[in-house]
Amino acid sequence: MAADEQFMIGVGDRILVTVYNEPDLTIRARIDKSGVVNFPLLGNLSVSNKTPKQLASELEAKLLDGYMVKPLVSVLIEEYRPFYIRGEVRSPGVYPFSLELTVDQAVAIAGGFKDRASSSGWYIIRGKDKTKLKVEKDTKVLPGDVITIKASLF
Repeated sequence: MAADEQFMIGVGDRILVTVYNEPDLTIRARIDKSGVVNFPLLGNLSVSNKTPKQLASELEAKLLDGYMVKPLVSVLIEEYRPFYIRGEVRSPGVYPFSLELTVDQAVAIAGGFKDRASSSGWYIIRGKDKTKLKVEKDTKVLPGDVITIKASLF
């Protein structure tokens, strides 16, 4: 399984879709808030909340239905949406996502902890449903996550 197969395509990601031996059907697209991309021959299709493998299978099925004999579609996330970090870090803000990123690494990217940072009050807001998860330093960060580092009371 490719590294990006585990991630759902979401707003802010840039994808590359290729159809084997059909360069005219290749597209690059940044996913906007509608989550819809216009594909040659097929028109507008929803791509959000699907893995690249799911989207490739869906496109192959649609191309097979009257357009091509044996389409082979590849979907790659070329650029992931960023992650966000806020709270008791030196440089809160928006940062580019990279594979295998942990909370500890995200804090380092944001310049490290401020003096009053809590050693355990760390949370991630994740997904469309805004699930709040308590995390530790080795928790994996996903594209679009919002990391919060709380202040310590003492």
